[in-house]
Amino acid sequence: MFDPRQEKVLITRYEQVASLASGTPFSQLPQRAFYESLIVHEVVHGVMHQNYKRPPASHAAYEYPAYALQIESLPSDVRKTFLQTVDIGADESEFAFNDAILAFDPFFFAARAYEHFRASADGCAHLHALLEGEVAFIWTRPLMR
Repeated sequence: MFDPRQEKVLITRYEQVASLASGTPFSQLPQRAFYESLIVHEVVHGVMHQNYKRPPASHAAYEYPAYALQIESLPSDVRKTFLQTVDIGADESEFAFNDAILAFDPFFFAARAYEHFRASADGCAHLHALLEGEVAFIWTRPLMR
């Protein structure tokens, strides 16, 4: 986990990773690849935190870059295994992200974040927009009116 107050990334020991992945789509991945991707996920939180112009308006905006780059960091065959365990549904151009999706199924959220990031001609532009605090693909308002 990333501790923003101390600006430190805290990672469990490698020996504990199997218990973290148990019962999740990550359990299908080689333990070393999953562990390294966890490190990427938390380091992304740290780097983003140090560069936000405005704090994220939702948990989804905070997690999108971490999950997208975590999945991107996996070796291609391992990434493919992970993505095959999650049915992301719609066309990437129609993806929207919110806290409800993240809370109900973080693995679905992770797969969609990666696919959305990769489908863009410039996925890094999404990350820059998040740093600026302005993105259209992450909903910050409640879904119900």
